[in-house]
Amino acid sequence: MITSEYISILQSFLSSVLGLGIVFLSLVFLAIFVTIVSKVISVLEKNLPAAAPAPAAAPAAVSRKPAAGSEAVKIAVIAAAISEERREPVNSFVITNIKKL
Repeated sequence: MITSEYISILQSFLSSVLGLGIVFLSLVFLAIFVTIVSKVISVLEKNLPAAAPAPAAAPAAVSRKPAAGSEAVKIAVIAAAISEERREPVNSFVITNIKKL
């Protein structure tokens, strides 16, 4: 297509459109691929045999005072994040220690 040192405006425009078209087409295929893979993984996760749930131990009584103010908010946010990540209700686990990294 481009055999000379200089190209016309039309040839440069067509080359640009072809390049942009290839990039956007590959992005569309990538988006479709990611969507399909995520759906396949979610179906496979649902079909996995559930591990035998451990017997729920009663939470031990804590002798410390409950956190007050902003500390309580921080603990609540951390507990909600852990609950969301593990996909379990908040009352199914106990946070015993929080360390700042």
